Amino acid sequence: MIKYFIALLLFSTSIIADEYPLMFKQLASPLYESVKPLSKLSGFDGLNQGCSDYISEVDGVLLFAKNLDEANKAEVKQYLQKLRVLQKKYEYTLSLVNENINLSINEDNYKKFLTLTECDMDGLLKSRALLNKSIKYYKKNRDKKKSKYFEEKIEFVKLLKDYQEEVYNQSKSDTFDLAKKINPNKSVYLQAKTSKKNVVIYIHNKNPYTITLNVNASYEGLDYDHGVSKEVVVKAKSTLKYITLHKAYESYSYEVSYRWIIGSVNALHDTKYLYSLPYEKKTSNRVSQGFNGGTSHTGRSRYAVDFAMDIGTKICAARDGIVVRSKSNSNINGVGRKFSKYANYINIEHSDGTIAMYYHLKKDGVAVSIGEKVKRGQVIGYSGNTGYSTGPHLHFAVFKASSAKRTQTVPIKFITIDGEVDNPRVGAFYVAK
Repeated sequence: MIKYFIALLLFSTSIIADEYPLMFKQLASPLYESVKPLSKLSGFDGLNQGCSDYISEVDGVLLFAKNLDEANKAEVKQYLQKLRVLQKKYEYTLSLVNENINLSINEDNYKKFLTLTECDMDGLLKSRALLNKSIKYYKKNRDKKKSKYFEEKIEFVKLLKDYQEEVYNQSKSDTFDLAKKINPNKSVYLQAKTSKKNVVIYIHNKNPYTITLNVNASYEGLDYDHGVSKEVVVKAKSTLKYITLHKAYESYSYEVSYRWIIGSVNALHDTKYLYSLPYEKKTSNRVSQGFNGGTSHTGRSRYAVDFAMDIGTKICAARDGIVVRSKSNSNINGVGRKFSKYANYINIEHSDGTIAMYYHLKKDGVAVSIGEKVKRGQVIGYSGNTGYSTGPHLHFAVFKASSAKRTQTVPIKFITIDGEVDNPRVGAFYVAK
Protein backbone atom coordinates (compact mmCIF):
# COMPACT_ATOMS: atom_id res chain seq x y z
CA MET A 1 0.00 0.00 0.00
CA ILE A 2 2.82 2.41 0.89
CA LYS A 3 4.61 1.68 -2.41
CA TYR A 4 1.36 2.39 -4.34
CA PHE A 5 0.87 5.62 -2.41
CA ILE A 6 4.45 6.73 -3.16
CA ALA A 7 4.03 5.92 -6.85
CA LEU A 8 0.87 8.03 -6.94
CA LEU A 9 2.64 10.93 -5.24
CA LEU A 10 5.56 10.67 -7.65
CA PHE A 11 3.16 10.83 -10.60
CA SER A 12 1.42 13.97 -9.35
CA THR A 13 4.70 15.58 -8.32
CA SER A 14 6.28 14.95 -11.72
CA ILE A 15 3.38 16.70 -13.46
CA ILE A 16 4.01 19.88 -11.49
CA ALA A 17 7.78 19.61 -11.41
CA ASP A 18 8.43 19.75 -15.14
CA GLU A 19 9.61 23.24 -14.36
CA TYR A 20 10.18 24.00 -10.69
CA PRO A 21 9.06 27.44 -9.43
CA LEU A 22 11.93 29.90 -9.78
CA MET A 23 11.23 31.71 -6.52
CA PHE A 24 13.75 30.64 -3.83
CA LYS A 25 15.26 28.33 -6.45
CA GLN A 26 18.54 27.69 -4.57
CA LEU A 27 16.67 26.39 -1.54
CA ALA A 28 13.70 24.73 -3.26
CA SER A 29 15.21 22.80 -6.17
CA PRO A 30 17.41 20.41 -4.10
CA LEU A 31 14.39 19.66 -1.91
CA TYR A 32 12.15 18.89 -4.87
CA GLU A 33 14.81 16.88 -6.70
CA SER A 34 15.36 14.64 -3.68
CA VAL A 35 11.99 12.95 -4.30
CA LYS A 36 13.40 10.54 -6.91
CA PRO A 37 16.28 9.12 -4.85
CA LEU A 38 14.10 8.85 -1.75
CA SER A 39 11.45 6.91 -3.67
CA LYS A 40 14.08 4.25 -4.42
CA LEU A 41 14.66 3.75 -0.69
CA SER A 42 11.01 3.43 0.27
CA GLY A 43 11.22 -0.37 0.38
CA PHE A 44 13.63 -0.43 3.34
CA ASP A 45 12.22 -1.03 6.80
CA GLY A 46 12.70 2.10 8.86
CA LEU A 47 12.67 4.36 5.79
CA ASN A 48 9.34 3.68 4.05
CA GLN A 49 7.22 5.87 6.32
CA GLY A 50 9.76 8.71 6.43
CA CYS A 51 10.12 8.67 2.65
CA SER A 52 6.36 8.68 2.03
CA ASP A 53 5.83 11.52 4.53
CA TYR A 54 8.51 13.62 2.87
CA ILE A 55 7.27 12.98 -0.68
CA SER A 56 3.75 13.86 0.40
CA GLU A 57 5.03 17.12 1.90
CA VAL A 58 6.86 17.99 -1.34
CA ASP A 59 3.67 17.36 -3.29
CA GLY A 60 1.76 19.82 -1.10
CA VAL A 61 4.41 22.54 -1.30
CA LEU A 62 4.59 22.24 -5.10
CA LEU A 63 0.82 22.55 -5.40
CA PHE A 64 0.98 25.72 -3.31
CA ALA A 65 3.85 27.09 -5.43
CA LYS A 66 1.96 26.40 -8.68
CA ASN A 67 -0.84 28.80 -7.66
CA LEU A 68 1.42 31.32 -5.93
CA ASP A 69 0.91 35.00 -6.70
CA GLU A 70 4.46 36.42 -6.55
CA ALA A 71 3.05 39.93 -6.11
CA ASN A 72 1.34 38.84 -2.90
CA LYS A 73 3.95 39.32 -0.13
CA ALA A 74 1.92 37.29 2.35
CA GLU A 75 1.80 34.30 0.00
CA VAL A 76 5.51 34.62 -0.78
CA LYS A 77 6.29 34.63 2.94
CA GLN A 78 4.05 31.61 3.44
CA TYR A 79 5.86 29.77 0.62
CA LEU A 80 9.24 30.47 2.21
CA GLN A 81 7.95 29.17 5.54
CA LYS A 82 6.74 25.99 3.82
CA LEU A 83 10.17 25.51 2.26
CA ARG A 84 11.82 25.90 5.64
CA VAL A 85 9.51 23.28 7.12
CA LEU A 86 10.30 21.06 4.15
CA GLN A 87 14.03 21.60 4.74
CA LYS A 88 13.64 20.35 8.32
CA LYS A 89 11.72 17.29 7.13
CA TYR A 90 14.44 16.64 4.56
CA GLU A 91 17.13 16.82 7.24
CA TYR A 92 15.16 14.37 9.37
CA THR A 93 14.73 11.95 6.45
CA LEU A 94 18.42 12.30 5.58
CA SER A 95 19.32 11.43 9.17
CA LEU A 96 17.25 8.24 8.83
CA VAL A 97 19.17 7.31 5.68
CA ASN A 98 22.51 7.91 7.41
CA GLU A 99 21.37 5.83 10.41
CA ASN A 100 20.49 2.98 8.06
CA ILE A 101 23.89 3.23 6.35
CA ASN A 102 25.56 2.87 9.73
CA LEU A 103 23.25 -0.07 10.53
CA SER A 104 24.08 -1.78 7.23
CA ILE A 105 27.79 -1.60 8.11
CA ASN A 106 27.20 -3.00 11.59
CA GLU A 107 25.10 -5.81 10.08
CA ASP A 108 27.72 -6.37 7.33
CA ASN A 109 25.00 -6.03 4.67
CA TYR A 110 27.05 -4.81 1.70
CA LYS A 111 24.17 -4.93 -0.79
CA LYS A 112 22.01 -2.69 1.38
CA PHE A 113 25.01 -0.45 2.05
CA LEU A 114 25.59 0.16 -1.68
CA THR A 115 21.91 0.84 -2.37
CA LEU A 116 21.69 3.39 0.44
CA THR A 117 24.92 5.19 -0.40
CA GLU A 118 24.27 5.41 -4.13
CA CYS A 119 21.13 7.52 -3.69
CA ASP A 120 21.84 11.05 -4.87
CA MET A 121 21.00 13.06 -1.75
CA ASP A 122 22.48 16.39 -0.77
CA GLY A 123 24.25 16.00 2.58
CA LEU A 124 24.66 12.23 2.47
CA LEU A 125 27.49 11.04 4.79
CA LYS A 126 27.98 14.58 6.02
CA SER A 127 29.38 13.23 9.27
CA ARG A 128 33.14 12.87 8.90
CA ALA A 129 33.12 9.89 11.27
CA LEU A 130 30.43 8.07 9.26
CA LEU A 131 32.15 8.91 5.96
CA ASN A 132 35.46 7.49 7.20
CA LYS A 133 33.69 4.40 8.54
CA SER A 134 31.89 3.96 5.22
CA ILE A 135 35.06 4.34 3.14
CA LYS A 136 36.83 1.79 5.33
CA TYR A 137 33.92 -0.66 4.95
CA TYR A 138 33.79 -0.10 1.20
CA LYS A 139 37.52 -0.72 0.75
CA LYS A 140 37.11 -3.98 2.64
CA ASN A 141 34.34 -5.14 0.28
CA ARG A 142 35.06 -3.36 -3.02
CA ASP A 143 36.20 -6.63 -4.65
CA LYS A 144 32.59 -7.85 -4.45
CA LYS A 145 31.25 -4.85 -6.33
CA LYS A 146 32.69 -1.41 -6.98
CA SER A 147 30.82 1.83 -6.36
CA LYS A 148 31.38 4.88 -8.54
CA TYR A 149 30.23 7.03 -5.63
CA PHE A 150 32.90 5.69 -3.26
CA GLU A 151 35.65 5.59 -5.86
CA GLU A 152 35.01 9.32 -6.33
CA LYS A 153 34.91 9.86 -2.56
CA ILE A 154 38.28 8.14 -2.10
CA GLU A 155 39.80 10.24 -4.87
CA PHE A 156 38.26 13.36 -3.36
CA VAL A 157 39.84 12.69 0.04
CA LYS A 158 43.23 12.64 -1.70
CA LEU A 159 42.45 15.86 -3.56
CA LEU A 160 41.21 17.50 -0.36
CA LYS A 161 44.64 17.43 1.22
CA ASP A 162 46.10 19.05 -1.89
CA TYR A 163 43.37 21.70 -1.84
CA GLN A 164 44.02 22.70 1.75
CA GLU A 165 47.75 22.91 1.14
CA GLU A 166 47.22 25.11 -1.91
CA VAL A 167 44.68 27.53 -0.39
CA TYR A 168 46.12 28.13 3.06
CA ASN A 169 49.60 26.65 3.45
CA GLN A 170 51.71 28.18 0.72
CA SER A 171 54.89 28.37 2.75
CA LYS A 172 58.19 29.15 1.05
CA SER A 173 61.78 28.27 1.93
CA ASP A 174 65.26 29.56 1.08
CA THR A 175 68.89 29.52 2.27
CA PHE A 176 71.46 32.18 3.14
CA ASP A 177 75.22 32.03 3.80
CA LEU A 178 78.47 33.95 3.36
CA ALA A 179 78.98 32.86 -0.22
CA LYS A 180 75.45 33.54 -1.41
CA LYS A 181 74.56 36.94 -2.78
CA ILE A 182 71.32 38.40 -1.53
CA ASN A 183 68.47 38.91 -3.96
CA PRO A 184 66.62 42.08 -2.98
CA ASN A 185 63.99 41.32 -5.63
CA LYS A 186 62.60 38.53 -3.44
CA SER A 187 59.65 39.41 -1.25
CA VAL A 188 61.45 37.92 1.79
CA TYR A 189 65.22 37.73 2.13
CA LEU A 190 68.00 37.80 4.74
CA GLN A 191 70.90 40.23 4.81
CA ALA A 192 74.10 40.31 6.87
CA LYS A 193 75.88 43.53 7.80
CA THR A 194 79.46 43.00 8.95
CA SER A 195 81.63 45.22 11.15
CA LYS A 196 85.03 44.58 12.77
CA LYS A 197 83.51 42.76 15.73
CA ASN A 198 80.03 41.68 14.70
CA VAL A 199 77.81 40.21 12.03
CA VAL A 200 74.19 41.37 12.26
CA ILE A 201 71.53 39.45 10.37
CA TYR A 202 68.37 41.26 9.25
CA ILE A 203 65.12 39.86 7.88
CA HIS A 204 63.43 41.89 5.15
CA ASN A 205 59.73 41.44 4.44
CA LYS A 206 58.68 43.36 1.34
CA ASN A 207 55.19 41.82 1.31
CA PRO A 208 52.17 44.00 2.13
CA TYR A 209 51.20 41.45 4.81
CA THR A 210 52.68 40.13 8.05
CA ILE A 211 54.64 36.88 7.87
CA THR A 212 55.81 34.20 10.29
CA LEU A 213 59.35 32.99 9.60
CA ASN A 214 61.32 30.10 11.05
CA VAL A 215 65.14 30.14 11.08
CA ASN A 216 67.33 27.05 11.17
CA ALA A 217 70.98 28.16 11.41
CA SER A 218 74.46 26.91 12.19
CA TYR A 219 77.29 29.29 13.17
CA GLU A 220 81.04 28.57 13.28
CA GLY A 221 83.55 30.87 15.00
CA LEU A 222 80.75 33.15 16.23
CA ASP A 223 79.29 33.79 19.64
CA TYR A 224 75.61 34.66 20.00
CA ASP A 225 72.61 34.64 22.29
CA HIS A 226 71.34 31.06 22.21
CA GLY A 227 67.98 32.26 23.55
CA VAL A 228 67.02 33.98 20.30
CA SER A 229 63.76 32.50 19.03
CA LYS A 230 63.86 30.45 15.87
CA GLU A 231 60.35 31.58 14.96
CA VAL A 232 59.69 35.28 14.46
CA VAL A 233 56.93 37.52 13.16
CA VAL A 234 57.87 40.23 10.67
CA LYS A 235 55.36 42.98 9.94
CA ALA A 236 54.39 44.04 6.43
CA LYS A 237 56.99 46.02 4.47
CA SER A 238 59.46 46.09 7.33
CA THR A 239 62.93 44.96 8.36
CA LEU A 240 63.61 43.02 11.55
CA LYS A 241 67.01 42.88 13.23
CA TYR A 242 67.13 39.16 13.92
CA ILE A 243 70.46 38.35 15.63
CA THR A 244 73.86 39.82 16.41
CA LEU A 245 76.80 37.41 15.99
CA HIS A 246 80.09 38.25 17.71
CA LYS A 247 83.31 37.29 15.96
CA ALA A 248 85.14 34.90 18.28
CA TYR A 249 87.82 34.03 15.70
CA GLU A 250 89.20 35.57 12.53
CA SER A 251 87.77 32.71 10.55
CA TYR A 252 84.02 32.23 10.82
CA SER A 253 81.06 31.02 8.77
CA TYR A 254 77.31 30.60 8.97
CA GLU A 255 74.58 28.75 7.10
CA VAL A 256 70.93 29.68 7.43
CA SER A 257 67.82 28.02 6.01
CA TYR A 258 64.46 29.61 6.57
CA ARG A 259 60.79 29.09 5.83
CA TRP A 260 57.98 31.60 5.95
CA ILE A 261 54.22 31.89 5.47
CA ILE A 262 51.58 34.60 5.36
CA GLY A 263 50.09 35.61 8.73
CA SER A 264 51.20 36.05 12.30
CA VAL A 265 51.63 33.19 14.73
CA ASN A 266 51.11 35.79 17.47
CA ALA A 267 47.71 36.92 16.18
CA LEU A 268 45.07 36.87 18.92
CA HIS A 269 41.71 36.60 17.24
CA ASP A 270 39.01 38.82 18.72
CA THR A 271 36.46 36.13 19.50
CA LYS A 272 33.80 38.71 20.42
CA TYR A 273 33.88 40.37 17.02
CA LEU A 274 30.71 39.94 14.94
CA TYR A 275 31.52 39.65 11.24
CA SER A 276 29.13 40.92 8.59
CA LEU A 277 28.01 38.40 6.03
CA PRO A 278 30.27 38.83 2.98
CA TYR A 279 27.55 40.17 0.70
CA GLU A 280 25.23 43.16 0.40
CA LYS A 281 22.87 44.19 3.19
CA LYS A 282 19.32 42.86 3.00
CA THR A 283 20.35 40.15 0.53
CA SER A 284 20.61 36.45 1.34
CA ASN A 285 22.59 33.47 0.10
CA ARG A 286 22.47 29.77 0.91
CA VAL A 287 25.20 28.05 2.90
CA SER A 288 26.36 25.15 0.74
CA GLN A 289 29.04 24.03 3.22
CA GLY A 290 29.55 25.17 6.79
CA PHE A 291 32.08 24.69 9.57
CA ASN A 292 33.62 21.22 9.66
CA GLY A 293 31.78 20.44 6.43
CA GLY A 294 31.81 16.94 5.06
CA THR A 295 33.27 18.07 1.74
CA SER A 296 36.40 20.18 2.15
CA HIS A 297 36.07 22.10 5.42
CA THR A 298 38.13 19.91 7.70
CA GLY A 299 41.45 20.14 9.50
CA ARG A 300 43.08 23.50 8.97
CA SER A 301 40.13 24.80 6.95
CA ARG A 302 37.55 23.65 9.50
CA TYR A 303 36.02 27.10 10.05
CA ALA A 304 35.45 28.05 6.41
CA VAL A 305 32.00 28.77 4.96
CA ASP A 306 30.82 28.34 1.37
CA PHE A 307 27.96 30.51 0.13
CA ALA A 308 26.26 29.37 -3.07
CA MET A 309 25.73 32.42 -5.26
CA ASP A 310 25.42 33.39 -8.88
CA ILE A 311 28.56 34.52 -10.71
CA GLY A 312 28.88 38.29 -10.44
CA THR A 313 27.24 38.64 -7.02
CA LYS A 314 28.70 41.58 -5.09
CA ILE A 315 31.15 40.53 -2.36
CA CYS A 316 31.49 42.83 0.65
CA ALA A 317 34.14 43.10 3.35
CA ALA A 318 33.07 41.24 6.48
CA ARG A 319 35.39 43.38 8.62
CA ASP A 320 37.58 46.48 8.35
CA GLY A 321 41.12 45.82 7.20
CA ILE A 322 43.84 46.29 4.62
CA VAL A 323 43.92 44.48 1.29
CA VAL A 324 47.17 42.50 1.28
CA ARG A 325 46.82 40.02 -1.60
CA SER A 326 44.59 39.55 -4.61
CA LYS A 327 44.33 37.80 -7.96
CA SER A 328 41.75 38.33 -10.71
CA ASN A 329 43.16 37.27 -14.09
CA SER A 330 41.79 33.72 -14.31
CA ASN A 331 38.68 32.24 -15.88
CA ILE A 332 39.49 28.55 -15.31
CA ASN A 333 38.02 26.05 -12.86
CA GLY A 334 38.05 22.31 -12.24
CA VAL A 335 38.63 19.59 -9.64
CA GLY A 336 42.23 18.86 -8.67
CA ARG A 337 45.26 20.64 -7.32
CA LYS A 338 46.33 21.69 -10.81
CA PHE A 339 43.33 24.05 -10.88
CA SER A 340 44.11 25.77 -7.56
CA LYS A 341 46.53 28.21 -9.15
CA TYR A 342 43.66 29.54 -11.26
CA ALA A 343 41.57 30.73 -8.30
CA ASN A 344 40.90 34.46 -8.01
CA TYR A 345 40.83 35.82 -4.49
CA ILE A 346 41.22 38.68 -2.03
CA ASN A 347 43.04 38.59 1.33
CA ILE A 348 42.33 41.31 3.91
CA GLU A 349 44.44 41.62 7.07
CA HIS A 350 42.59 42.72 10.22
CA SER A 351 43.71 44.77 13.20
CA ASP A 352 44.10 41.64 15.38
CA GLY A 353 46.50 40.02 12.89
CA THR A 354 44.03 37.59 11.39
CA ILE A 355 43.45 37.48 7.63
CA ALA A 356 40.20 37.00 5.72
CA MET A 357 40.03 34.88 2.59
CA TYR A 358 37.49 35.64 -0.17
CA TYR A 359 38.02 32.85 -2.72
CA HIS A 360 36.82 31.71 -6.20
CA LEU A 361 36.07 35.24 -7.51
CA LYS A 362 35.19 35.84 -11.15
CA LYS A 363 37.68 36.98 -13.77
CA ASP A 364 38.41 40.70 -13.24
CA GLY A 365 36.29 40.34 -10.10
CA VAL A 366 38.56 42.24 -7.69
CA ALA A 367 37.35 45.79 -7.02
CA VAL A 368 40.07 46.91 -4.56
CA SER A 369 43.82 47.50 -4.67
CA ILE A 370 46.71 46.11 -2.63
CA GLY A 371 47.33 48.35 0.36
CA GLU A 372 43.83 49.82 0.26
CA LYS A 373 42.01 50.25 3.56
CA VAL A 374 38.50 48.86 3.34
CA LYS A 375 35.49 49.28 5.57
CA ARG A 376 33.11 46.59 6.72
CA GLY A 377 30.28 46.30 4.20
CA GLN A 378 32.28 47.85 1.35
CA VAL A 379 32.01 46.12 -2.03
CA ILE A 380 35.41 44.53 -2.69
CA GLY A 381 34.73 42.13 -5.55
CA TYR A 382 32.39 39.79 -7.41
CA SER A 383 31.79 36.08 -6.91
CA GLY A 384 32.75 33.49 -9.47
CA ASN A 385 33.71 29.89 -10.09
CA THR A 386 37.49 29.86 -10.54
CA GLY A 387 40.24 27.56 -9.32
CA TYR A 388 39.58 24.30 -7.49
CA SER A 389 35.79 24.53 -7.62
CA THR A 390 32.81 22.45 -8.73
CA GLY A 391 30.29 25.28 -8.99
CA PRO A 392 29.71 29.02 -8.44
CA HIS A 393 30.22 29.97 -4.81
CA LEU A 394 32.19 32.14 -2.40
CA HIS A 395 34.62 30.44 -0.03
CA PHE A 396 35.06 32.64 3.04
CA ALA A 397 37.27 32.09 6.08
CA VAL A 398 39.43 33.93 8.60
CA PHE A 399 42.84 32.43 9.37
CA LYS A 400 46.14 33.00 11.16
CA ALA A 401 49.55 31.36 10.99
CA SER A 402 49.93 28.40 13.34
CA SER A 403 53.61 28.03 12.41
CA ALA A 404 55.96 29.03 9.60
CA LYS A 405 54.65 26.01 7.68
CA ARG A 406 50.91 26.14 8.27
CA THR A 407 47.91 28.38 8.73
CA GLN A 408 44.72 27.62 10.65
CA THR A 409 41.19 28.97 10.22
CA VAL A 410 39.56 30.39 13.35
CA PRO A 411 35.92 30.17 14.53
CA ILE A 412 33.93 33.31 13.71
CA LYS A 413 30.48 34.72 14.41
CA PHE A 414 28.24 36.49 11.90
CA ILE A 415 25.59 39.12 12.53
CA THR A 416 22.39 38.67 10.51
CA ILE A 417 19.00 40.38 10.56
CA ASP A 418 17.83 37.53 12.78
CA GLY A 419 20.72 37.78 15.24
CA GLU A 420 24.09 36.12 15.78
CA VAL A 421 25.14 32.96 13.93
CA ASP A 422 28.16 31.06 15.25
CA ASN A 423 27.71 27.86 13.23
CA PRO A 424 26.30 28.49 9.73
CA ARG A 425 23.89 25.70 8.86
CA VAL A 426 24.03 23.95 5.49
CA GLY A 427 20.98 24.77 3.40
CA ALA A 428 20.07 27.84 5.45
CA PHE A 429 19.66 31.31 3.93
CA TYR A 430 21.09 34.16 5.99
CA VAL A 431 20.11 37.78 5.34
CA ALA A 432 22.95 40.29 5.74
CA LYS A 433 22.37 43.07 8.25
